[in-house]
Amino acid sequence: MKFLQNKKFILALFFILILFFLKMTYLYFLDLPLSYDEAYYWDWSRFLDFGYYNKPPMIAWIIRVSTEFFGNTEFAVRFPALILTTLTIFFSYLLVYKYFNENKAFLLLLTFSFIPILTVYSFIITIDPPLIFFWILSLFFFLRYLENPNYKNAIFTGFFIGLGLLTKQTMFTFLFLGITYLLIFNKDLFFKKETFLLFLIALLVYFPNIYWNYIHQFILVKHTEEHFSRKTFSLFSFLKFFRDSISVYTPLFLFFLYTGGEYTKKFFKKESEEKLNFLYFLSFPVILGLLFLSFFIKLNVNWILPFVLTGFLFFFAYFSLSKEWEILIFANLILSILLSIIVYLFGYFPEKFPEPFQVLLERFKGWKVLAERVEKYYTQKIPLVTEGRQLAATLSFYVKTHPEVYVMQFDPFPENQYHLWRGVDILKGKEVLIVKKDFSEP
Repeated sequence: MKFLQNKKFILALFFILILFFLKMTYLYFLDLPLSYDEAYYWDWSRFLDFGYYNKPPMIAWIIRVSTEFFGNTEFAVRFPALILTTLTIFFSYLLVYKYFNENKAFLLLLTFSFIPILTVYSFIITIDPPLIFFWILSLFFFLRYLENPNYKNAIFTGFFIGLGLLTKQTMFTFLFLGITYLLIFNKDLFFKKETFLLFLIALLVYFPNIYWNYIHQFILVKHTEEHFSRKTFSLFSFLKFFRDSISVYTPLFLFFLYTGGEYTKKFFKKESEEKLNFLYFLSFPVILGLLFLSFFIKLNVNWILPFVLTGFLFFFAYFSLSKEWEILIFANLILSILLSIIVYLFGYFPEKFPEPFQVLLERFKGWKVLAERVEKYYTQKIPLVTEGRQLAATLSFYVKTHPEVYVMQFDPFPENQYHLWRGVDILKGKEVLIVKKDFSEP
């Protein structure tokens, strides 16, 4: 391979591997209990399926592979996050290296390695690490397809888009914007047989989850609608979202918005190459739309992660290597490194940080202690019942026998995966052990 003959590429690979092994060591010794969301996804992995209450199945499949090798441990549940985030950084580097500029690619590699949100996602398993991995892979091969629209590139692109669809609903945006871009700006390519094959493969890969949703009355669609049903104008909501975005993505987020606005005229005049245009199309307009939406709906900063990463790829591909920009990028890199160091220290020494930081650990704290208290009264002959998925998931993981926990249901419509798995009606007339919040011990 030509890449392996390039000293800068070898240096980049060496840097990625060294950082990976350092992070793996950190993760192995990290004494941080699983959050209830992490435990929830682990519980899914015990009962493999083509879909779950509020997400497609990929996260459960990935965790299951890891726990088959390393057992039901905190490290095993989280290790895939480190692998996927590292691969995301590598393919992001490779994309800019291959299609744009190797010097800019190395700057991107250094920056991505220390962006706070990617640092956190190296140690915490959520839906986002697999999503951004498949997103960046899909983007890499989509750009290859724009450059060389043959069947091979169409198959790879469609396959990775399909895997992204099996990970999180956000991937539908990639599919939609890909179709829209070709339909508006490259109709000749849109109507090629290879393009139809690309989108067909994506949908075929995703089909198992479509079928799962069909037999479960499209429960995933109903859950997704709930996120966008609260519409009240709020300037505070926008300002908080904008502030949080700068915090987790660093001021590079502002650099991207500036260059995106500057590039808009070139985009409509078609003065730049198509690969750069697509990176812009998949990031800048979407983020502007989501910033506007944040006036009306409470958005989480991780929801825009794939678009922001695409925007950063656009920024590094587009910006000129001037002294001014280099100073800003290196200043941002220093800030990112400092923030990442704080993240690393916080994971090991949370008690040393002031009270406002402790709020960040609320979803991680207390589960082991709770499980120990429950074990005083729990036997496998008595079903364990809780009032919510948070308690159910964490007790399933931390009670030594890993029981199949029941969750009380007060609404006729299911509210979590436990309601789909096992109903409490079958427990009528039986002795059970109930665990509730703010409830005294038996």
